[in-house]
Amino acid sequence: MVTDTVADGPVTRVRAKPIFRWFAREGPLVVFAGLALSAIFNWPIVRHPKSTVLGGIGDPNLQAWELAWQHHFLTAGGDFWSANMFYPAKDTFAFTDSLLGYFPLALFGDGQYAAILRYNIAYLLAFALAFVGCYLLARQLGGTWQAAALAGVVFAWAPWRLAHNSHLNVLSVGGIALALFALARGHGYSFRSGLRPERARPWWAFAGWLLAAWQVCLGFAVGIPFVYVMGLVGLVIAVVNGVRRRQLGRRVNLANGAGMVVFLGVTYLLTIPYRRVVETYHFGRSAHEVEVMSPPPQGLLTAHGQSWLWQGTVFDDLTRIPEPAAGEKLLFPGLVVLVLALAGLVVSAWPVRVRIGLAAGAAVATVLALGTNFFGGGFTYLLLWNNLPGWEALRTPGRLILWTILLLALLAAGAVTRLSQVLAERGVRKRLAAFVLVLPVLGALLEGVPDQSHATPPGIPPGLRQVFAQTRDPILILPIDTFGEFNYLLWSTEGFPRIANGNSGNFPPQYEEIVAASQSFPDAHSIAVLEKYGIRKVAVLKVAAASSPYAEVLRRPVDRQRLTRDESADVVVFTLT
Repeated sequence: MVTDTVADGPVTRVRAKPIFRWFAREGPLVVFAGLALSAIFNWPIVRHPKSTVLGGIGDPNLQAWELAWQHHFLTAGGDFWSANMFYPAKDTFAFTDSLLGYFPLALFGDGQYAAILRYNIAYLLAFALAFVGCYLLARQLGGTWQAAALAGVVFAWAPWRLAHNSHLNVLSVGGIALALFALARGHGYSFRSGLRPERARPWWAFAGWLLAAWQVCLGFAVGIPFVYVMGLVGLVIAVVNGVRRRQLGRRVNLANGAGMVVFLGVTYLLTIPYRRVVETYHFGRSAHEVEVMSPPPQGLLTAHGQSWLWQGTVFDDLTRIPEPAAGEKLLFPGLVVLVLALAGLVVSAWPVRVRIGLAAGAAVATVLALGTNFFGGGFTYLLLWNNLPGWEALRTPGRLILWTILLLALLAAGAVTRLSQVLAERGVRKRLAAFVLVLPVLGALLEGVPDQSHATPPGIPPGLRQVFAQTRDPILILPIDTFGEFNYLLWSTEGFPRIANGNSGNFPPQYEEIVAASQSFPDAHSIAVLEKYGIRKVAVLKVAAASSPYAEVLRRPVDRQRLTRDESADVVVFTLT
């Protein structure tokens, strides 16, 4: 306590303890808000974090397995990039995005339920980081806290993101906004004041490049375009630092140089296993795939069916979106941000040149997101696809809409910031002004409220768990189908046995030959193929096989000189002798 003396006598005032002052600061409050909103919007997995996933069984099982494999490598070692799926193929962990940026979560947990918990933690963090990152970016660029909150909400919960509620690698974009925020802060830059060398912070500039490297570690589906954006950002920084090196100082130049080296080094090292996979297996995308996956212009105004606010409205009409993969073609950024971004072109706290730049960038990103559905894409998306290294791996142009949404959010933040200035100039009461300025944030939040499905991945059958525990031989699990393979991957987190099964969107020739031969198992040809690849055990799930094309596997005669058969309540195990 501190005692002050005034005309009326001594007054005792209580000084807040440092810890409470820290919690009252804007930064921690924003982090807490992001985590709280993420928990509320994803409540099913908060209630049942070890047994429930959002978006249905499929990619969440694959990504839970990916995060669990990192834990297995941390505790057991081995060849990180040759995971336990698709045996005997090599570098199988590089068949899809690795989510390596979440490696700190690998410190805890074994088994299926720890794998789901780890995945759900990463899922909640993905939304929270997107909110926090874009909030801080808008704030650094000169926005009020209400404008920054709007930008954060739009970037984290735009209706477009509901179409990817099972794609953790696509939802994990917080590092993009955080990296841009740190670089802007490191150079003392804002939209309203321009470059202020006296406000430059070299360590923030270096942190921006580290955050960019972390974002790339999450995967290349979002990371490849981000690498090229950072290349443009780096070029601008190099020119500015060259022209104004005296004002910015040597430390800023050194921080940028060191940061760029780290960013480029990490990116190059991450490409090594992926380039090795392409060289070995000749995986690639065709121009036809890009054409099939390109969104139509109607996708820009079509919301996902799980968007609570827009269900049953004019924005909820999937009949105008062609299959396949209609979800990849839904690009709706939200009505609130569209209206405010258009207003921000005319009335904004940002200078005219900034507004023009943001609008031009949003237009370019939108055109690229339409893929071949913008005048054939010959001078837009396909131009990049044919000429930029790595771009040919991207078959889903629609995901580029995230850059449109980011730029629209910043345009909208300029409009809200200007509205704040107008209300202050006209003497509007602070409480009334605060209420008015929060309305856009609440509107954007309503657009992001999900009415999404959730699922409980099935537990591993006891008989299969016993097989995993008792054998070190490579195993083939039957029956084979798309969703069954996802389940087998998740179940394999119980000890990580080597399995011939797998699912990643890319399939090695060994797997395709094994799948083709397995349909006639246990005849001589199928046994010969399994022997060729060193697979000594085949586990058949009795209930699943009975209702699949593999039903005959359990009824065909067995050559007892080449196979032994053991049966439990739920699994039949064949062993090559």
